[in-house]
Amino acid sequence: MNFFGSGAKPDPEKQAREEASRVSISLGGLPLNAVDRLTEQAKRNASGRPFFTSDLSPQELLLTRECGFEPLGQVMGSCVFQVGWQYLPQSSWLYASGELAVMSAAQTDSRNLAFNRLRQEAKLLGADGVVGVQLTRKNSEGASGLVEYIAFGTAVRRLNSPPLAPGVEPFVSNLSGQSHWKLRQMGMAPVGFVFGTCAWYQYPDWRSQNLMLSWSNGELASLSQGMYTAREIAMSRLEQEAHLLRARGVVGVTYESHFEVLSAQVQGSSQNQGGFVMHCTVFGTAISPDPAATGEPIEISTNLSVNR
Repeated sequence: MNFFGSGAKPDPEKQAREEASRVSISLGGLPLNAVDRLTEQAKRNASGRPFFTSDLSPQELLLTRECGFEPLGQVMGSCVFQVGWQYLPQSSWLYASGELAVMSAAQTDSRNLAFNRLRQEAKLLGADGVVGVQLTRKNSEGASGLVEYIAFGTAVRRLNSPPLAPGVEPFVSNLSGQSHWKLRQMGMAPVGFVFGTCAWYQYPDWRSQNLMLSWSNGELASLSQGMYTAREIAMSRLEQEAHLLRARGVVGVTYESHFEVLSAQVQGSSQNQGGFVMHCTVFGTAISPDPAATGEPIEISTNLSVNR
């Protein structure tokens, strides 16, 4: 078997589609195959022969319909992003603590590309929003490398309602079907998925360095301080995104953190200086009063259980 090609002439039409898809992706859009598939699915739904896929459980699907929405299909957004070269913060000739802005920006930019594609797929289906969004993020080790974001969920449309007005984006929520139902009963609605991240380089002070060289138990106070700093920056960015959406609050917040050891050679010195990169990420669903809610909020039953 010839694994290196049969010598057949390339198909010009196929090559043209592949190039058009590459251009679309480079501009933050979707590949043509995805656009064609979703357009066909939207036509099928409109013709009275609906068919959908969903990551919602049967119980969640029932609750989604009970709060006035119908599923349209599963949608996804993904991005593989290269992290650029990151210089470490410096003070005089020694390394100092500070944010690794290139790494933080790479996380934010790749996330935005993935979620923008998720919303584009939802709009092609005529959706009002996406519920049950799950986020997968993978990082390569080290100060530079690749980061991959994948976001997927179920596109939904409010029953007996007109399409979204031009310029209005579908809402995105990571709430489960049960939580979404409860939120609607409270007269609240999801308005968007908000996110904050920070990559912080913490250079251990002399106390922490001495403790790391000893056989004693003890807190590395400067490293704890670095983790707190990274978390505060990430939380402030999440809140800023929520304020831009005019949200009343953020629910379902997930906090993720880890650190990695990073060694670096000090310029003009034979000494190898070590430090730690603190990665903090927070995300959740921003909520506001539901403009479609009428009457008094309904009392929520606490006996309903949904397992995801």
